[in-house]
Amino acid sequence: MAEDHPVEPAADLLSIGDLAEATGLSPHTLRVWERRYGRPEPVRLPSGHRRYTPEQARWLRLVGEALALGERPGRVLGLGEGELRRLLEERAGALDEGETARLLEFAVAFDAEGLRAWLRRRRAELGPRVFLGSFLDALLLGLGRAWADGRAGVRHEHFVSEILEDELRVWRRSLPPGREPPLILTTLPGEAHGLGLQLAALTAGLAGRSVRLLGPDTPEEEILRAASEGPALALGLSVSLGSAGIETARAVARLRRGLPEGLPLLLGGRGGRTLRRLPRGVERVESLPELEDWLARHAGTAAGRTGS
Repeated sequence: MAEDHPVEPAADLLSIGDLAEATGLSPHTLRVWERRYGRPEPVRLPSGHRRYTPEQARWLRLVGEALALGERPGRVLGLGEGELRRLLEERAGALDEGETARLLEFAVAFDAEGLRAWLRRRRAELGPRVFLGSFLDALLLGLGRAWADGRAGVRHEHFVSEILEDELRVWRRSLPPGREPPLILTTLPGEAHGLGLQLAALTAGLAGRSVRLLGPDTPEEEILRAASEGPALALGLSVSLGSAGIETARAVARLRRGLPEGLPLLLGGRGGRTLRRLPRGVERVESLPELEDWLARHAGTAAGRTGS
């Protein structure tokens, strides 16, 4: 691992907390990468404190986008900024830059009504499967790249996410009641991202399955109680890239031990792809089509599982 070097203080240097906030990656993840891969490489102030440059934050945003596409840390952390950009371009494939540009126009202007109308029109034109799959994947990837490039800020990303969550809720409420037992959906404590839950809930609703949506940031003991209070098809956890790490893996293991025997635990979200050494009884569901396939395979499940 490269050594960190003393430098004079600079106003634009970031603490590890600032770096985590700027990139959406947890401080624990950043420290693990630094120990294991030598990156991000800190600079050391004369006081002994470690700091990081804005260039490292920009590079880490690109790393995060690559990981969200399924790349592994061991590969992407060895790449430079230019190499990461080329990789993202290749993985983006048929990403429609015009669609992304339109999204950014709405986001930068905070045009909620324009964004809602555009999303509804594109949903009607594309149909549910394409809209929820390749279209939203491309839009969110484009928004993430715009954030990494400095063309959009966290405020714009949050604005778009809130509008999307609202639209997905309205859409799901318009569906007929689904079959029981329900799919329970939530996130672990400290996880504030709810868009993945809304996407999973709507996918289940379109598949004709009922959903018990607990929302994000649910205490572990409350998750276990919800899973034991009557029949359930499965417990689904959404993990964002910023919250993935060893503590999350430990929390997943604790939940698995406390859940009713035979109740599947489904792990989704961008961060779910990066967790390792998962216990037996945890199934990775890395995309909405995979969730749809899982639900189709369990379409005949009528009795569910209980905690009794």
